[in-house]
Amino acid sequence: MERHDGSGRGAARRRRDTHLTSRALPEPSPDWALFLDLDGTLIDIAARPDAVEVPAGLPVTLGRLERVLGGAVAIVSGRSLETIDALLEPWRPVAAGEHGAECRLPSGAIVRPQSPPVPDAWRSELAALAAGMPGVVVENKHSAITLHYRLAPQHRARLLEAAERLVAALADAFAVTPAHQAIEIRPRGIDKGRAVRLLMREPAFLRRVPVFVGDDVTDEDGIRAARELGGWGLHVNEYFPEGAGGVRKWIVALAAQLGETSRE
Repeated sequence: MERHDGSGRGAARRRRDTHLTSRALPEPSPDWALFLDLDGTLIDIAARPDAVEVPAGLPVTLGRLERVLGGAVAIVSGRSLETIDALLEPWRPVAAGEHGAECRLPSGAIVRPQSPPVPDAWRSELAALAAGMPGVVVENKHSAITLHYRLAPQHRARLLEAAERLVAALADAFAVTPAHQAIEIRPRGIDKGRAVRLLMREPAFLRRVPVFVGDDVTDEDGIRAARELGGWGLHVNEYFPEGAGGVRKWIVALAAQLGETSRE
């Protein structure tokens, strides 16, 4: 088993760089720690965030993968923990919700980094703005606000201007982050890379090789963290031409292959 020290780290990095050139998937290993985004990675994007459909069997596959990896599987999503659980029931994963603003550890404990609350005045102003833009959806989260314009792309410029104007008053505390046909306001210092680093310190993940799979701009911090820790960062657009469907096929095969390896 390769470890994160000495020649092991160098070997992992050399393999990673080779695969980045060819865009071939890395050879599965039982010492992986797997971090998976949700929307656009495990489930297909829908016109509205509340209209997504979870394919039958996905939670069972994820639970099987968690068992063969010794518990080292986590969902790292912009969704809240409550929504992650509702979408993936009955499986209740280790998870980072809202890009890491809330993390459920393997013990079940939930940790929330100190971050400022989004001002209520911002939520009210953006709701009023969206009310005059049919097709725009405002998703209010505990620590963030996401403006979805997939159904009304003509409003992107106005939504971005409004978000940047609001954040300018508290630019040290908040940032505006673009995503797939969405704009998000969230606290600075909260991102998926931070969540990966936090979970990699947990016993179930410690000294494993991190593998992060994501599809969006907001996943790039997680991809970068996994690579910096000597592991793999797999962007869906580069490694899975079939999109989320390709990722689902991959995890089914991964669970089967690693399950066979564990029985040898």
